[in-house]
Amino acid sequence: MNKIKKIYNSFYSRSTILAFLILVIVSSIAFADQNFLSMTNAVNILLKAAKNGGFLAIGMTFVILLGEIDLSVGAVLGLSGVVMGIVAEINPVLGIFAGILTGVVSGILIGYMVTKMRISSWIASLAMMFALRGMISIVAHSSVEIPDGIMRFASAKVLKGFLGVKTGYSILIPIFIALVLICMYVGKYTKFGMGIYAAGGNREAARMMGIDVDRIVMKAFICSGTIAALSGVLLASNSGSATLSAGNIYETYAIAMCAIGGVKLSGGEGKFSGTFFGVLIYFVINTIFTYLKGVTVQWQAVIMGVLVIISVSVQSEVFMEMKASRRKKRENE
Repeated sequence: MNKIKKIYNSFYSRSTILAFLILVIVSSIAFADQNFLSMTNAVNILLKAAKNGGFLAIGMTFVILLGEIDLSVGAVLGLSGVVMGIVAEINPVLGIFAGILTGVVSGILIGYMVTKMRISSWIASLAMMFALRGMISIVAHSSVEIPDGIMRFASAKVLKGFLGVKTGYSILIPIFIALVLICMYVGKYTKFGMGIYAAGGNREAARMMGIDVDRIVMKAFICSGTIAALSGVLLASNSGSATLSAGNIYETYAIAMCAIGGVKLSGGEGKFSGTFFGVLIYFVINTIFTYLKGVTVQWQAVIMGVLVIISVSVQSEVFMEMKASRRKKRENE
């Protein structure tokens, strides 16, 4: 029983999970004739998540928990794929390493600007985004082909026949899930993870406790950049080419998914499991849109915008005070 409780606490993000379950139940009833609840559809939703910003949302969580932001992740995704494709012509392994190194360097530079130069993370990451997009245009004038060896790995199917999926699962799905589990462990059981929550909640108090806040912030941006670069390498390899526009506006998707997942944008509150379910909610709604033929792309954007506003509103100080006031009133009665 204690083990079950421990596992539950690791995934604990009650409101987000409840919202996800309600959404899935309502959708499965509304679209029962289209097999919404089928395993094939579930796999497609996970694959959409892995390909369209899910990795970036998980990486962004490190930064948002500190009350910071990283607007460069989409550009890192694009540049890492291009760099990998160019360097992989010399050596495939070196190409993968070079692509991921792109994210590490970006994270270090933004972290340095934020911690040493005391530049707002909004400005530092925005400047990095512009710089990286410019670099993509400089190093490549068209899409870059990915060598067959790397492409075969990233396009591989695993667990064929498992849970009724005959064609197997894209390797991107287990990599994405593994990343979520690793980040959950880091956030809950490591000094770095505990330092993120402490610094995100109150930096001065964290410093008084002996936590090197600047080091924590630097590591968080490196994690965000590295995960974005990993996503870029995997997506370019999976598609067979690195396009110059890859990752465009993905940073906005990542922020939206974190907000939907209950990660407080002012820092200190939220969980990686919450972000994961926020990602799933985002792409379940995206899938519902494909069934609703009358909903245009413009209205889809409006609905997603309203959803993000609602998610952020329920995290606001006013909402929290109202909730606490109601609880206190019930206790007094």
